[in-house]
This record gives sequence, structure tokens and C-alpha cells, in this order.
Amino acid sequence: MKTRKTSLLKWVAMLELVIGAYNLMTGLMSAYVMITDLKGVMDSLAESGIEYSAGILGASVAITSIGGLLMVLAGVAGMIFGALPGKQKLPVYCGYGLLAFAVLSDIIQVAFLGSGIGLSMLFPFVIHGFYLWGAMKNKKELEAAA
Repeated sequence: MKTRKTSLLKWVAMLELVIGAYNLMTGLMSAYVMITDLKGVMDSLAESGIEYSAGILGASVAITSIGGLLMVLAGVAGMIFGALPGKQKLPVYCGYGLLAFAVLSDIIQVAFLGSGIGLSMLFPFVIHGFYLWGAMKNKKELEAAA
């Protein structure tokens, strides 16, 4: 009996899809809370000793939402277009886009939002790096088969 091999791209694309959906949902819920009760959010942060402006909070929510949307789109592209001959370049481009967004997001968080550099900033690079590696590996396999 022949077993079916699932590519690295499909596994990482599923992971990107799940994490991206969670980030998108979190970003949209945070945006809803900020829109409906910005004063309450600012008061709650002030009570806990954290002073942020509404612009900084908005930028953080936007980064979370946009990053989640990009991860969902890349996950869908990797799962659908990864196996189609002639369409294998789209997941590679999505991988480069994800890495570029991760770099840009970290720069914005450190330079403008006052975030410190932490080990958790490496997690997106690992996930997106595996996605890009799987997309390139998948592209080479599809080109070799054609």
C-alpha cells in the first residue's frame, strides 16, 4: 500500500492559516473594542500604570490585523496553489512577503511603539522561514516533475 506524502508547504500553510486566523480575529476584536470604548481602554491602561497614546494602540492593532490577514492569504495560497503546476510561484512570493512584513513589523514595534527586543520576535521568522523553504522545495519538485 502506497502512503501519500504531505509536503512541508502544506503543513506550514495550515499552521500559517490557523495562526493567521487567530491574529486576524484578535486584531479585529481589539479594533472593535477600541472603536466602541477608547476612553475605557485608555483609563484601564492608565490604572495599570501603562501610558500609551491612541495612535500607538491603533498602530499595534493594525499590525496585528494586517499580519493576520497576510498569514491567512499565504496559508490559503500555499494549500491551493502549492500543488498546481504553473502556479507554484505564488507561495514563494507569499513567503517573501511574510518575511518582509515580519521585518517591517519588528522595526515598527521597536522604533516607534517602544517595544523591547525579545526572543518572541524570532517566532514569526521561524514559521515564515519554514513556509518559504517549503514553497521553494515544492517549486523545485514541481518543476522537476514537468
